[in-house]
Amino acid sequence: MRSLLVIFIFSLFGTQSLFAVSSPQFNKGNKAYEEGKFADAIMYYEQIISEEKLQSWALYFNLGNSYYKLTDYPNAILNYERALRLAPNEIDIRYNLDLANEKIEDKIEPLPQLFYKRWFYSIRNAAGQDVWALLFLVCFAASVLALGLFFLSSKSGFKKLGFYGCFSFLSAAIVFISLAFSMRQWQEIQREAIVFAGSVSVKSSPVESGTGLFVVHSGTKVKITDEIGEWRRVKLADGNEGWLQSGDIEEL
Repeated sequence: MRSLLVIFIFSLFGTQSLFAVSSPQFNKGNKAYEEGKFADAIMYYEQIISEEKLQSWALYFNLGNSYYKLTDYPNAILNYERALRLAPNEIDIRYNLDLANEKIEDKIEPLPQLFYKRWFYSIRNAAGQDVWALLFLVCFAASVLALGLFFLSSKSGFKKLGFYGCFSFLSAAIVFISLAFSMRQWQEIQREAIVFAGSVSVKSSPVESGTGLFVVHSGTKVKITDEIGEWRRVKLADGNEGWLQSGDIEEL
């Protein structure tokens, strides 16, 4: 029963990411990177994603580093952002992403967040969804053991320990599974993309003849808020909005 629960929980949160680094192609990519063969490293890493259908933050991080070495900053940013979705609290990813963002033309100042949103996001992003799911399993198992102690023990002291332990661990399990689902929901609903067109005018309406509102350049991250045909309504971190064609961007 416990093994079935583990499989069920991890199947919910895409733990194929746990196995990407065990792929032989991953080691080949790492070796190619160490030898300075960055194009070969990219080929090996991309094969893991496209053919083996595996992913991990380390895979996307190494892929981003390989693109960075080739000065392909839009692809570097794209893969750093993908890595960050899987491991929001990894300092190395954020550091390299900041380096790549320094290389692109657009320098966009994000709007400030409300304090309670910033507080919640900082907690949720302290770990990836796999970690929250694992912590849920640990606390849930501990609550079952504590419940067993409550029912099986004949001493009042152990019964109290079992009761309060079960309540505490179960409460923690609920918190952890909520954080895991919140992270999963954010990753599925939050549609973001990187601009790949060298320089493109953001339109006021989803037609080629629409008024140009402002210009964005390759490497800029945008949030997709709507779509009509081949057009995507995008929003920048500074609040500016408009329409771009889907061919000008690559979704995370």
